[in-house]
Amino acid sequence: MLPYHKMIKKILIILISTIFISNANAKDLPEGYPECWQDTDNPVNINVRPLNQNQANMGQSKDLFLPQNSKVGHKFILIDFTSPLKKAQIDWIQKRVFGKPLANTTPPYWRVSYMKIDDTKVQSQEIAYSHGRMKTGKKSKYKGEKTNSGCEGDKQIQIAYKAWADINKSFETKFLKDYESEANRSLIFEYLFHILREPSSDFTSEYPIRELVIVSDLMQHSKRFSFYSHCKTELSNVPNKCRSFENLLKKTKVKNYIDDRKPKAETLKNLKVTILYINHDYETRDGLSSSLVALWEDLFKYIGVTNYEIIKQLDID
Repeated sequence: MLPYHKMIKKILIILISTIFISNANAKDLPEGYPECWQDTDNPVNINVRPLNQNQANMGQSKDLFLPQNSKVGHKFILIDFTSPLKKAQIDWIQKRVFGKPLANTTPPYWRVSYMKIDDTKVQSQEIAYSHGRMKTGKKSKYKGEKTNSGCEGDKQIQIAYKAWADINKSFETKFLKDYESEANRSLIFEYLFHILREPSSDFTSEYPIRELVIVSDLMQHSKRFSFYSHCKTELSNVPNKCRSFENLLKKTKVKNYIDDRKPKAETLKNLKVTILYINHDYETRDGLSSSLVALWEDLFKYIGVTNYEIIKQLDID
């Protein structure tokens, strides 16, 4: 048995080492990131209630797996259900924006929100899910992913991560259930501007970094203007090639409509837009696909979005 003074010295060394490691970890963490999940100044909400087979997001506390006193980041996922989708397209969506793929592309403690684009008027549409992405406790490319051994336990973190994964999976099953329906309109512009402008979406520049993910065939269709007509030549019965964005703006009503809804520069700070472009059968034509993408690229430039990426789904037939 160690002498008393040597035992005290050893304990002090362990405590000092723990504090030093903890402080070093804290300096290396992203802005607003809690050092520990039970941080007294910025605790993470893990007040999870058990799920039954009929539950998804319903019945759960709001803001699960999020630091209560800071905003780390926000990924807002907008999925277009206005045209019937095939099972292969749903599989592609699942492998991009849910579960483990979501965790692999989203830093821990970011808020993740989902909303549908369907026949619902944008002002009446509700966010279907909005929780944090719980950290795994394992080493990854993201800072702060690993359990902080100075103030956290691996088992507790892994239990919390499994709870997050279960809730997200249950929500995914419910959210993607009705994918073969068709809407009378496709208000992609309106939903885009709504998310960027409205405080109710909690997608403001208060977050140090944000990503808006739009999963869509990009075929805007409303009373104001429709790409089904703008992307169709006179001799074609179906969309086959889009005219330019400049041509679209020649219509005064359309230009005024877009100008009235353009987000302010402050609204676009810390923002990346990612388009997951779903190909329908008629959109596999090279002329339509490339001209439609160019149309959206010009729109982004016009409204001031400079950080964007468009990822095309491979043809499914």
